[in-house]
Amino acid sequence: MNDNNINNQLVFIENEKVVTDSLMVAEVFGKQHGHVLRDIEGLECSSIFTQSNFGPSEYKDSTGRSLKKYHLTKDGLVFLVMGYRGAKAAEMKERYIEEFNRMEEYIRNGTFSIPSTFHEALRLAADLEQNRTLLQATLTEQAPKVEFHDKVLRSKELLTVTTIAKDFGMSAIEFNRLLHLHGIQYKQGNKWHLYDRYADKGYVDYVTYEQGNTLMRWTQAGRLFLYEFLKEQKILSAC
Repeated sequence: MNDNNINNQLVFIENEKVVTDSLMVAEVFGKQHGHVLRDIEGLECSSIFTQSNFGPSEYKDSTGRSLKKYHLTKDGLVFLVMGYRGAKAAEMKERYIEEFNRMEEYIRNGTFSIPSTFHEALRLAADLEQNRTLLQATLTEQAPKVEFHDKVLRSKELLTVTTIAKDFGMSAIEFNRLLHLHGIQYKQGNKWHLYDRYADKGYVDYVTYEQGNTLMRWTQAGRLFLYEFLKEQKILSAC
């Protein structure tokens, strides 16, 4: 994993609380997800603490199966990983706590800045998908300044790969091959799917048309992820 991308995905907002999940903990600390589930379920903490800080949930793998995961609050994360040892584990504990604090401060203060670049617009679009209600008052106040980026920031529509490929001056075929080359997606039959490590991040959704065809479409959060991932590979947007 590229450490520069970690903080963009460490925490998110669920039911108005800042949380992470067991899938991300497994990825960050280099553990199998099953082992993280075992560690959580083996914690000797009170039932009240467990209910408040470890929320059972589900995710779908690439085959469509519903599998178990947990949402963790900051306190739950600290309780879980306090036994993880080593210099790398210590570094990631610090990064996690910093990101929880940053997000909580962001929510408390209603921090908001007008994007001046395409990258900033995509970042804010992804944030708004998770935190639209909390930021609505600020958006209204800033409306005259936001007008230029309004379509990007407010859009909830699902995007075709053709649309995103145009950001990079590529055709859909070229872009799909690029994402496959970098281990983001794979082809099954004539359809593309995300690999498991990206499948539960909210980057894509699936649309079924009247003819019965189900196709993968990208969300604004997925568009931002691709922009930042490819930027690390020195592949820059043409915008």
